[in-house]
Amino acid sequence: MTDIDLKADIELRTVDGHVIVRVPLAGSVTDEWLRRYQRLARATGVPAQAEAAWIVVSLPADGNQREVAATMDAAHAPIGEADAGERAPAVAPAESIVRQWWARRRESAPRRPRAKAEVVRTGIGTEKRWPLFGALAVTIVVPLLLPARFSVGPNWIVPAVVVLLLAAIIVADRTRNDRRPVVVRAISVALMVVLVAEAAGVTARLVIDLVEGGPETNNATDLLGVGFGVWLYTILAFAFLYWVLDGGGPDARLWTPPAFPHLAFPEQLNPVVAAPGWRPQFFDYLYLGFTNATAFSPTDVMPLARWAKAAMTMQATASLAILGLVIARAVNILQ
Repeated sequence: MTDIDLKADIELRTVDGHVIVRVPLAGSVTDEWLRRYQRLARATGVPAQAEAAWIVVSLPADGNQREVAATMDAAHAPIGEADAGERAPAVAPAESIVRQWWARRRESAPRRPRAKAEVVRTGIGTEKRWPLFGALAVTIVVPLLLPARFSVGPNWIVPAVVVLLLAAIIVADRTRNDRRPVVVRAISVALMVVLVAEAAGVTARLVIDLVEGGPETNNATDLLGVGFGVWLYTILAFAFLYWVLDGGGPDARLWTPPAFPHLAFPEQLNPVVAAPGWRPQFFDYLYLGFTNATAFSPTDVMPLARWAKAAMTMQATASLAILGLVIARAVNILQ
């Protein structure tokens, strides 16, 4: 067993602004042990050399106590590892480390774009559109059911804009040219902005009415109906936001999935629980919007990108304000 020789003394000398420390070793110091120590020192960046029965450490002459002590401890640490490697088989640990490295590289490698023929043949990752159109239909109906004072102009303005943008997306998606993905993406982002802006507007209107007193705040039934409509609209608007922005949008998630997701679903964190080629679809983002609006925090979907964290924070704040104020006001009315 090799270790430092505490019975002997160290040797010190100063050369070109550095203190050279020679630490004596005791025990069996073979050439193989010296080579192993040298590899470990290089791998960890320790300024130390193994020479015969010595460990030679180079320290800056003006180093402080913490730096010098840390460097000496770092130079001592590989001694035990090199000594353990002397007794263990040399090939097995290296093979295990290489296999682990290869597995990590394969997991972190950018995923190749999916071939259209493969998608058509398997259907894996393709989007079911009925949840999306159903949710957008609700965003068209809700503003028409809210009191007129919840709209800046006529209450049909925002629903009409949503219908026009949705029709434009359908028309652009049916065209066959190279600019189709760009055009569809641009219109989808515009629709997202309209929905989120309307959600912010109706939420602000409701909060102001609850604080200052509005017509709907004097009747518990009216208040709960309006509050539920506003709350539902915010869920749908943010679900559409997550669906549009995550990973560059649905087309990008299918054909050129990013190496690292913006929103990490359980199926992505643990591929064993999902079918190969699984991709989040609109219903998954709708579920995310609902859970974030009820729990006021991430549940099973983790935000990784900063925009996702900001969006979930804004939605949770709006939902907390809506539910908290509406329920408190309704209870006061009923008492």
